Amino acid sequence: MAIQAEPNKRGIISLAVIIVLMILVTALSNPIYRVLSGKGDGITYTAVNQGYGGDVVISLTIEDERIRELTAQGESETPTVGQKAITQYNETVFSELSDAYIDEVSTHLDAVSGATITSGAVIAGFQEVVEQAQGASE
Repeated sequence: MAIQAEPNKRGIISLAVIIVLMILVTALSNPIYRVLSGKGDGITYTAVNQGYGGDVVISLTIEDERIRELTAQGESETPTVGQKAITQYNETVFSELSDAYIDEVSTHLDAVSGATITSGAVIAGFQEVVEQAQGASE
């Protein structure tokens, strides 16, 4: 006559709980990593620097480690010089960087002729937001 061992109910329940926890950790690891590392969707970095007429604000939004939006604003800058330079940055350089991977972006920008102070504020703000975003993606 063979002796049959009765399964330990606590052991089976513990094993089931461990398996469920392993599945949950695996399923949630990517979203948790994205939140903790700052690689989540829609993270916006902002820098404010003094232009010729007031503050120049640079905003950079990152989704999935790509640039989704990059803009410069400076309503206090002179319309014919500073605001024209900001528009030029937005329409050329910043629009070309749309959808670029943040880790591949260089922080070098050229100044707009005749708008030295505004250009300096845009360049400094751009460097700041890109460095913030690149630091978060590491």
